[in-house]
Amino acid sequence: MDESFLDYLKRATDEIREIQKNSAAESKARMDRFDEWLAKSSAEFDQRIRENNEQMRKSREEFDKSMAEVNRNLGGMGNTQGEIAEDLFRRNAQAALNDYGIHIDQVHHNLKATGRREYDIVAVNAERAVVIEIKTKLKARDVEKFLQTQPSQFKSAFPEFRDHAVYGGVGELVMSEEQEIELSRMGLFVFTQGEDGIAHVRKPENPIIL
Repeated sequence: MDESFLDYLKRATDEIREIQKNSAAESKARMDRFDEWLAKSSAEFDQRIRENNEQMRKSREEFDKSMAEVNRNLGGMGNTQGEIAEDLFRRNAQAALNDYGIHIDQVHHNLKATGRREYDIVAVNAERAVVIEIKTKLKARDVEKFLQTQPSQFKSAFPEFRDHAVYGGVGELVMSEEQEIELSRMGLFVFTQGEDGIAHVRKPENPIIL
């Protein structure tokens, strides 16, 4: 049925008016033809609605599948960037901290005690430990949570470091200078990736020591 719903209603109204003008016999014949046309048109119209609804349902399903795939890919990209950041800072933490006079003997990656949260990077020597939280995108709530839990719980999680001075640090691949300055003012070592592709660290003027 090619006509629109409005055309359909207009045609039906015109047919009724024409029937009213004719004789009873003619009106009966026209009325019968009109009833046939009306039944056929209604069936075709209902069929179009069902087909449109089915097409909309299929389109929605295809859209949902596409969005699910996009979200999976974005999640995978986020995980990959996180792994790249952790690997970069792990490999460069020792040299970066040595430049600031903290001579690191060993760097631990994904250090975890039984029943405790995992520590992304821990750089240690005989007297000091720098606990570093790595994020793909560092948010204010991440920093707040880190300061409240990570360094303070480190000694209880790893008694072998109970006599160490424990510092806090955070790392992100891309960070504005303003953010670096603000985080270092909070007493954190701040790790970022420089233009040379190597990890750099901004040392706080008054580092937090636990």
